[in-house]
Amino acid sequence: MEQRNTNIAPYAKSAVKLLMGPVFEDQQEIWEEVIQYQVELARYFEKIALEVVIDKRDGYAYLKQIELDESGKTIGLVRKIPLTYDLTLVCVLLRDWLLEFESNDLESANLYITPKEFRERMEMFFKEKTNELKFIKELNRHFEQCVEMGFLKLVHKDVAVSDDYRYEVKRILKARITTDELAKFKQQLEDELESV
Repeated sequence: MEQRNTNIAPYAKSAVKLLMGPVFEDQQEIWEEVIQYQVELARYFEKIALEVVIDKRDGYAYLKQIELDESGKTIGLVRKIPLTYDLTLVCVLLRDWLLEFESNDLESANLYITPKEFRERMEMFFKEKTNELKFIKELNRHFEQCVEMGFLKLVHKDVAVSDDYRYEVKRILKARITTDELAKFKQQLEDELESV
């Protein structure tokens, strides 16, 4: 009979998952481990200047770098990659839609969207729409990036028609784009539209 290594922490699996990206409550086994060992995980990650952020109400957890000084310097584990204008716009509009959904829809637990619905909301922000197919292709690429970042989850996929894809907008987006940041971005967008 194989012997288990007793030096391995019981929260090792969830620690590794957190290092790989956000953990959501629909990842039941890992989520339960994160909740069960949240104190131990917090202590473990604090030693390497990371904070475990857990939002039980919205069902997500992720790692946030702790700033080492006033200049905002961190240990550099998570690289800050600047988003393109278009991807920022997609994230801001998703965040705005989520805010609107949470304010108005009291029956549904989650916001689900399709690329077609989203395209209708954002077309006014793109100045160059000469090639509609290119526009659609770019939007699909941005959606894929949002899935990689944990902001969207693909819940239905019809391989033949990309407009039949259905995504859940994940509430971790609220932690990544606060209401203050959202208001600032929206004001910038409005200013840009007025100057066109």
